[in-house]
Amino acid sequence: MEKLRKVWWLIPVVLIILYPVTIGGKSAYWSGILVFAGIYVILAVGLDLLMGFTGQISVGHAAFFAVGAYTSAVLTVKYGFSPLLAMFAGMFLSGTLAWVIGRPVLALKEYYLAMATLAFNEIIITLIVGFENITGGASGLRDIPPFGIFGLVLDNPLHYYYFVWAVVLMIIASSVLIIRSPFGRTLVAIHSDELAASTFGVDCAKYKTRVFVLANVFASIAGSLFAHYMGFIAPDDFGVSTSVNILVMLFLGGIGTIYGPILGAIFLKLLPEITYLVQDYELLLNGVILIIVLVFMPKGIYGIFMTLRNKAFARAGK
Repeated sequence: MEKLRKVWWLIPVVLIILYPVTIGGKSAYWSGILVFAGIYVILAVGLDLLMGFTGQISVGHAAFFAVGAYTSAVLTVKYGFSPLLAMFAGMFLSGTLAWVIGRPVLALKEYYLAMATLAFNEIIITLIVGFENITGGASGLRDIPPFGIFGLVLDNPLHYYYFVWAVVLMIIASSVLIIRSPFGRTLVAIHSDELAASTFGVDCAKYKTRVFVLANVFASIAGSLFAHYMGFIAPDDFGVSTSVNILVMLFLGGIGTIYGPILGAIFLKLLPEITYLVQDYELLLNGVILIIVLVFMPKGIYGIFMTLRNKAFARAGK
């Protein structure tokens, strides 16, 4: 029973691998939905490192989602770069930009930090609209080529599903390793009491900047995957409402857990398929869900899942 407790995570991995050759082979539409879910898992996990483990509020995570998407799209459409090389360029640009603004922005606290990240999101969107000759402006940028790996063009939803979820699993695994490392334990210490951590010699500004860079590089990867899957991007895809949706995913799944945001992202991307009659009120619905979760489910879906799992193992162990 103890061995089963340690390898429970293999169950979702097996389901991810088997989906395309079972149910997924019959529905390209649902494969596409799960591609979007995987992209948002990357966004949510990255933000969880910043907020859940380090305690730094961000209401502008979609800004770096946009940087990755537009860098990758512009380089491939305008300058003929390969999508993979363009994705790495987007990661570099996002990481550099996050490092430049990281220290001054993260020196702010609580609501001031939230407002600063929100303003940065708006600045990025304004720049995208303003540089119309490069980005396509408010009309968007089209004819973005699909990813190609080893000569295989990923223009099939099933192929892209495998590619996206392979990236997702690598990011989840790396995030878990980071949190279990001394670096991750330092982040938790900063979250618990930044003043105490600095008293013990921790350079809090350095660690916060590093995790800010890492979270936003993850967001850039998600942006590149999104752009090359959609083939068309527009500023509306990366507005404040997108940042709010990522926050909802975080709290819905269970902030500060890595696995919680995964559940939150998948749930929230599948939810419109269930509530398609009220899609015009998606932002309102997400706000209501967030309030309900904060009041009645402070540990999120993952907290409920872990409680049920522990009870099941406790009964089985008797």
